[in-house]
Amino acid sequence: MWTILGVFFILLIMGVPVAFDVGIASVIYLFSQGEDLIVLTQRVFAGGDSFTLMAIPLFIFAGEIMNACGVTRRIVGFANELVGFIPGGLAHVNIFASMIFAGVSGSTSADVASIGGMLIGSMNEAGFDLSYATAVTAASATIGSIIPPSILMVLYSSITGISVGKLFMAGVVPGILIGITQMIYAFIKAKSNPDMYDGNNKLKFNGKRCLKAFINAVPALIMPLIIIGGILSGVFTATEAGAIAGLYGLLIGVFLYKEFTFQGAIHTIISSAKTSGMTMLIVSGATAFGYCLAIEKFPNQVSKLITGVSSNPNVLMLLMILAMTIIGMFMDTTSAAIIMVPIFFPIAEAAGINGIHFGMVMVLTFVLGGITPPVGVTLYIAVAVAKLKLGQLLKEMWPFILLFVAVMMLVAYVPMVCLFLPNLIGG
Repeated sequence: MWTILGVFFILLIMGVPVAFDVGIASVIYLFSQGEDLIVLTQRVFAGGDSFTLMAIPLFIFAGEIMNACGVTRRIVGFANELVGFIPGGLAHVNIFASMIFAGVSGSTSADVASIGGMLIGSMNEAGFDLSYATAVTAASATIGSIIPPSILMVLYSSITGISVGKLFMAGVVPGILIGITQMIYAFIKAKSNPDMYDGNNKLKFNGKRCLKAFINAVPALIMPLIIIGGILSGVFTATEAGAIAGLYGLLIGVFLYKEFTFQGAIHTIISSAKTSGMTMLIVSGATAFGYCLAIEKFPNQVSKLITGVSSNPNVLMLLMILAMTIIGMFMDTTSAAIIMVPIFFPIAEAAGINGIHFGMVMVLTFVLGGITPPVGVTLYIAVAVAKLKLGQLLKEMWPFILLFVAVMMLVAYVPMVCLFLPNLIGG
């Protein structure tokens, strides 16, 4: 066990991609144990051979299409007309646009790249402090993995067998709460220091413009309704929903907006393939890594260690949140979820914690890791888009991190925050 964990963390510190970290560590472990290395091949293949996991590349493809055919621009336009007049202006637009885009992409990385590419520069030109504009973008992008559809929830469902439809519903209220708390903070900042946090473009609310922007954004607003409605009604599975979302994106891009060109299609396919390949490589490698940990009974040892401290579900929840937060600070969200779900889910189940509730807490915890150093993938994408140094971003990022933690702890200790909507659909 110490061999595999030691190799893994050494490679991680050296900056080796996580997919190769887990693969190399698994090879060294199996070789040292005299195991036939064909086991590694079998486990890697088994890790990606899942009908449920097919939803991931399909949702990625759908999100790329929606971005390529101008949906992101229309979402931002609608958000601008709806909330741009509030003190804090474009900061509210950024947050609200992320809440809508979350229903399209299912990914934090896609959100920060798309929304950030459009709004960070615009906010800076409008008079916002660049560090603050980037922090708003990185923080609001976290909603992309919480409001459905969510790639992280698909992963959790594929490992635990929990209904992906109910997981999707569980993310709605926490995602909205995160967005609202961020908008309240943006309002307070704008009032406290208008020169740095309010911008100099004062848009007045206009009902006709807002209605027109809403009509332009309707195709994007309909997409999550199609996905969630279809899954919950039993018309199609999460995987089939991904395919339908991709088809829907193609139809509106080609026939409605008429902005989806042949060159755009090629770029979308290549970008989707790269992102999907990276994600699935991590999933497959992490499955083999998990197999090696299982041989050493690592999950059982972790379980004994945590339950040895206390048998109180509230204390166990806190300990697991702390452990997952630390893990999430050093690994990307996909890798952390694949490795840690099989370890912590049985502990939560034995403690009587609802599987959907715990799934939502895990998603929030791993998303938190994306906006905390040292390996906060969301932070690095944001600074790359803004051409900013990480230290400059972090000084404006901490209040957003604390707000996120507050919502996460609310969800952890008030289960009905996330279970209200799943309980309504029953079954």
